[in-house]
Parts: sequence; C-alpha cells; structure tokens
Amino acid sequence: MNILIASVFSIGSYSRGIMPDVLQSQLDNNPDATIYYLTCSNTFDVCYFNIHKQPDVCYRCKTGVKNTLELVKGNFKHLKIDDLISSEDKQQAVSFFSNKSIIEFDQIYDNFEVGAATLSTYISRTRDRDLHDVNQKYVKELAVNALSFYLGLQKFLDKEKIDLVYNFNGRQDYVRAVMRASLSKNIDCYNVERARFEGNIEYYKNVLPHNIRYKANLVEKCWTGSKLSESEKTKIGTNFFNRQKSGESIIFPSYTQGMSKEEVPDYLSNGNKNIVLFNSSDDEFAALGEEYKNPFFKNQNEGLEYLSKLFGERLRSYNLIIRMHPNLAGVEHKFVEEIKQLHQKHPNIFVVNAESKIDSYALMEKAQKVISFGSTTGLEANFLRKPVILLGKGIYLYAEVAYIPENKEEIENLITSDLKPKPILDTLKFGFYFLKGGTKSRYYYESNKGDGVFFKKKGIHIFTIPQRIKARIIQKVFQFFKLRLKF
Repeated sequence: MNILIASVFSIGSYSRGIMPDVLQSQLDNNPDATIYYLTCSNTFDVCYFNIHKQPDVCYRCKTGVKNTLELVKGNFKHLKIDDLISSEDKQQAVSFFSNKSIIEFDQIYDNFEVGAATLSTYISRTRDRDLHDVNQKYVKELAVNALSFYLGLQKFLDKEKIDLVYNFNGRQDYVRAVMRASLSKNIDCYNVERARFEGNIEYYKNVLPHNIRYKANLVEKCWTGSKLSESEKTKIGTNFFNRQKSGESIIFPSYTQGMSKEEVPDYLSNGNKNIVLFNSSDDEFAALGEEYKNPFFKNQNEGLEYLSKLFGERLRSYNLIIRMHPNLAGVEHKFVEEIKQLHQKHPNIFVVNAESKIDSYALMEKAQKVISFGSTTGLEANFLRKPVILLGKGIYLYAEVAYIPENKEEIENLITSDLKPKPILDTLKFGFYFLKGGTKSRYYYESNKGDGVFFKKKGIHIFTIPQRIKARIIQKVFQFFKLRLKF
C-alpha cells in the first residue's frame, strides 16, 4: 500500500501535532507500506498562517517540521511541495488566473473550487466577509500556488500509485487542493481534525469536517454504538453542557469567563416578551458553498434587518435582543457596524455588543424563545429547555433540536406561537459526542489551557538556541533590508 500524509500547515495550527501522530500511527499499523509525508517546508512564502510573507515564520515552520520528524520511528519519505511542482504546473496556474483581476467564488479548475478555497483563507484572516478589500496581491498568490500544487499533486498521485491520502481539515486553499487532487484520481482522502482538546481526533472520509450530514451521522453512530447504558450516556451528554456553561473549553473556546455572571440588561424587565437572538460569525462558512447557503436570507445581516423590521412594526409586544458573538469583538468591518446600528432602531430592538460582559447564559434563561442562525447556542438553549428557532444552517440541522420554518413568512408564526422545547435527546447526543466522539490519539496531545501542542510528550516548535538565533537574524534582515534569507 502507498500512503500520502499531507501536513501543509506546520506552524500556528494544532495540525503540527495531529499529522505527525497520523504518520507514526500509519507506520505502526502498516510497516510494509510505502509512506510519504508531504510538507510545505518553505515551498510557498505565503499561507494562511503567514499572509504577510515573513521569512522567519517560514524558517520556524520548516525547522519545527524537521525537529518533530526526528521523533518519528520507521521508514517514510519526507517530501516538500516543491518536489512535486514543475515549471509547467506553475505556468499553467498563472495562465488560468492571468485574465482574472480578482479571486472570486466561482473560479473552478476541473473539480477544484480554487476561488472559494482561497477566499476561505482570506475571509478567515481578515474577517472581511463581504470582500471589500480582496484585491490584494497575496490573495492571488495563494490561488496560483494552490492551483499549481493541485496540478503537481495529481501527477505525483499517478506516478507513485497512491492508494490513500490523509490531509488536515481541507477547508482552505492548499489543503483543499490535496482533497480535490485525491478525489480527482478516485483516491480516498481522510480529512483529519481535532475532535476536542487532550488528544482526540476525527477522520472525515472524502468530505470537509463542516459537512452537516456527515457530522450528524458521526454523532448518531457514537451514541448508538456506545456500550454504555442510556442513563450513563445521558449523564455524559448533560455533563458536557454543564461544563461548557461553567466556562471550560472542551471543543471550542468558551467566552463565559469574560462575562459577568448573571448580569442582564434592565430592558429585559420592560414588560415585553423576550426573544433572544444569538448571531454567529458566519465568515468561516462564507466559502463553503451551497450546503451552508441560508434558505431565507442572503446573509445574517439581511436576516437581522428583516427581524428588526418585523419586531419593530408588527411584534411590538416583544423585545428582540441580538447578542453579538463574542469573537466579533474588535472586528471593524461594515457588516459588524450594521449590526450595532440596529440597537434601538425601533424601541423594542436591542443589541448586546460583542465586547459586552452581559452573561449570555443568563440572557438565554430569561428568553421566551431563542433564535439561532446555526451556532451551538441553539443546542445550549434547547438543553436549557428553551424553544429554538433555526434560521440558518448548523451541525444540528438534521436533529430534533430546533423549529425550522418552511419559508420566510412562517418565521412570524413561530415567534408568536406557544412553542414547546424540542425533545432533549438529540441535544444530549451532541453533548455525548463532544466528550466521547472521535479517536483517541496515540502520540498527539493538546491541553485546553493553551500550554502547547505535544507529540510523544515533547513540545512542538520548541527551538534550540541556535535555531532561535537564526530566526531572529532572518527576521531582522528582512525587517531592515527586505532580504529573504534561507537556512
């Protein structure tokens, strides 16, 4: 068997621990296989983790890979992306984009949605969901690099007769190129992701980790396949939501500790019924295509405008409280300002800014109903036995968690109707999966306290004194003389 393990990102990402774990595990499980480990190793000078093209970042990334691979036992072939790409591949990629002034979502080469994959990087790094400033040189460089990588990788897969590919995440430009090149050759590609902290990973066969149906199936299989009793699984599922509410980071950062416990605004007691809407930062999903396309609105802002007008003109006996997602704090793009401007646009419309210390869980407790565009607050609200109305796409779309209107006109009816909370079982299944799902890693570990990523109990990207000196020299030479030194 011939196996390719692509570890494109090796700095700034927990993949720097996950992918070496995949490598060592494959060496353990398949000692007779031919295994290739593919890294960037300064092939490209721009990537998601280095959009400013700092050469010292590339050096530390490349050196970190070298240090980590010295810990791996077994025979494998370490390749750089540069080993795969020919001058013809580069020229073909340049030619494809030569008449395209900017990168757009609909730019597709064969089966590779290179435009969307590149914009996924751009939007995540800049939070510029509406692409107001997308005409930057590095964005096109990312796209050209990704396409040349795709072309070179296709040839490599054929030449080396690769049977199986492991890749990290798969959402953004370079890693999406790995997935699409593999699928173009009918080779199974497992996109690997972190299931939660403390060394737990997931494998997504031929789909992105954001695939809603695939995630739903993982959750269901985890629940039904467990040998634990129903009461034990229920207890574990309940435990997840209680821990999350307490401020513990389990699968994603908790923002609870930055809030003032039980603090709620005075206007909740103005005599109106309270509908609390928890918006989400939809920039991560802006480049994921039709699966995440909102069925009712062009984007969340359009939905918020619609609801603001609905409550302000027709539902005046209700308060609409819009709790902005805390990870929008400090984001200054127009779409964020538009949300803030909804505050008191009508007397019963209130916006809780992302920076506010108002307790989101206390708001949820005071709500008659909760509206979500797909964030996990929908799960948490149903756990607290609140009726949830889902106006977007999220991982619980196919679960019995929220009321989903059939059309835009039904939204008002759901808001005013006497709804009962949906059954809690499917919510508990998600809680159980968040604590028990995925595969326990053999060698990778990451604490939820932010004290590092580890492989074989060794901190990754812990550099020697000479390596730190070299990085510093590279940084200073670039800073003062604009020269890119390579070691």
